[in-house]
Amino acid sequence: MDHIVPYHLYNTKENIPGERAANLEYEEPSNFGPTDPSTIYVARLDFGPYETLLDEGQDPWILQIGNLNRAKLFYLNQNKLDSLTMGSFELNARFTGKFTFQKGNLFHGRYLYLKFSKLNTRQHLGDKAFLFYAKRFEEYKQVHLSKSSVRIFSLGYLLWGAAFVGVVISMVFYRTYKQPEYIYYSLYALSLAIFLGRYGFGWYERFVGNYSFTSFLLGNTFELLAGLFYALFEKYFLNTKQNYPLLNKAINISVAIFMVWLVIDTLLILIGNFQLHFLLLDIRAVLLSILVLFSLGYLILRFKDQLNWFIIVGSFIYGLCSVLVYVTGDGNYLRLGAVGEITVFSLGLGYKVMEENLKKIQAEHEASKTYLRLLRSQLNPHFIFNALGSIQHLVLSEEKSAALNYLNKFSKLMRHVLESSSQENVLLSEEISFLEKYISLESLRFQKDFDYTISVEPRLCPDTIEVPLLVTQPFVENAIIHGLLPKENGKRQLSITFRKASHQVLQCIIEDNGIGRVESERNKLGRVEHRSKGVSMMQERLDALQIDRDEQTIVIEDLYGDEGKALGTRVTLNFFID
Repeated sequence: MDHIVPYHLYNTKENIPGERAANLEYEEPSNFGPTDPSTIYVARLDFGPYETLLDEGQDPWILQIGNLNRAKLFYLNQNKLDSLTMGSFELNARFTGKFTFQKGNLFHGRYLYLKFSKLNTRQHLGDKAFLFYAKRFEEYKQVHLSKSSVRIFSLGYLLWGAAFVGVVISMVFYRTYKQPEYIYYSLYALSLAIFLGRYGFGWYERFVGNYSFTSFLLGNTFELLAGLFYALFEKYFLNTKQNYPLLNKAINISVAIFMVWLVIDTLLILIGNFQLHFLLLDIRAVLLSILVLFSLGYLILRFKDQLNWFIIVGSFIYGLCSVLVYVTGDGNYLRLGAVGEITVFSLGLGYKVMEENLKKIQAEHEASKTYLRLLRSQLNPHFIFNALGSIQHLVLSEEKSAALNYLNKFSKLMRHVLESSSQENVLLSEEISFLEKYISLESLRFQKDFDYTISVEPRLCPDTIEVPLLVTQPFVENAIIHGLLPKENGKRQLSITFRKASHQVLQCIIEDNGIGRVESERNKLGRVEHRSKGVSMMQERLDALQIDRDEQTIVIEDLYGDEGKALGTRVTLNFFID
């Protein structure tokens, strides 16, 4: 369907009029090196080899010149010289690169002359191809795109998809963490998507033009912005100011250069100095390569964090694809590399969020441990103060034998407390042993005026379960002092039961048959007493140990008989165990 038109070239720095085109000394395209933005080229397109094909029918033909920034075609119109402007920078959104002709439009029945300048790439003209085909195939060609166009459009959509997902994720993270790397990643992904993925959208081609001057300016601008935002993303993502001071300094210098470069290069394009623009483009490519290689080498040699791998791998993928573009000339490799880099950086942001959450949880755990140590440091003196008060009571009552016995047991109990004071938790068996010693002391203090039992559910193994140190003592003390001792009639009984309420919840049920909380509060009216902080401190302590759970840590119930008579109090403590 497509036919390649042979051609010869002539180059000059002067503006050649169409009348002179037929008299120039043309050479083989292979004799010419890369295109120069300041050079004007004239191509003599030779349709001589297709003379028979052109004679076969009267249908028009379409010449496809490709993307040439400035171009003018010379042809015959009713046997007179005519011209048509065909440059992409000159036509902008109206550019098609197509010229409809018949054999009568050819000079000497075989030639067309094309004067052009190539401004947006250093292309080897020996690789340039001019094509023509019958006009009746135009609609077919529009519907059935070439494989190259399909790859460009497909990778463009893939790039925009990756950028969209990355930007949405990073904005969600930014809303939570308010850190600048999420903003710079979003700006980098968008700049890269605009730079490499702006082709293939119908509205863009219709209103801007894929190969227009505006598109060229946008591509150059967003290429520079992508480099700028890449450097800023790396700076904040790796916290280079704190972790990599030398790399941070290099990035700061690069950012300043990028910003100045963006202004100067944009002005050069606007005034049409493409030769200096391409010189700066070459210098920029070298400097950017040096920065990327320095960054990768520095991060590998000064490896401090797993986050380094995301910058190393993402940059390596993009750099490798850039090399493939240079070797093969296929720009699709760069689009594929951009998709890979954006995806890797997005995963890096997710990994950083996970790291920060783990650090936050660890910090909260350390704070909780510190808070628990503070509470326990308040609880130990509280217990000692009450015990010494009991000894004072026995001494003042001149019960020397009981006081000595109490002191002996108290010393053993204090040894147990001091030996355990450095621990956050103790085994349930040790807590039960402590309770037995403590209740024995209180029983001695109050002349064995109450009975008590401590029971453990058979399926529990006290030597394998840990509970917070001294967690039950304040509640047992309250049951004895405020519930049992004021009771005047009947036996005084205290029961302590340890049971497993669920797979993760251990319950301690402290129940007394005392006067109840209502009567106890009535007895306190009009009396000045030292206010015990043991229960309130233990409430705070248990609440601090409860992490992300809805269950109550302490449940206190008043027990009543059929006639509403107070029968005592039940306290249920919930410990969350692994």
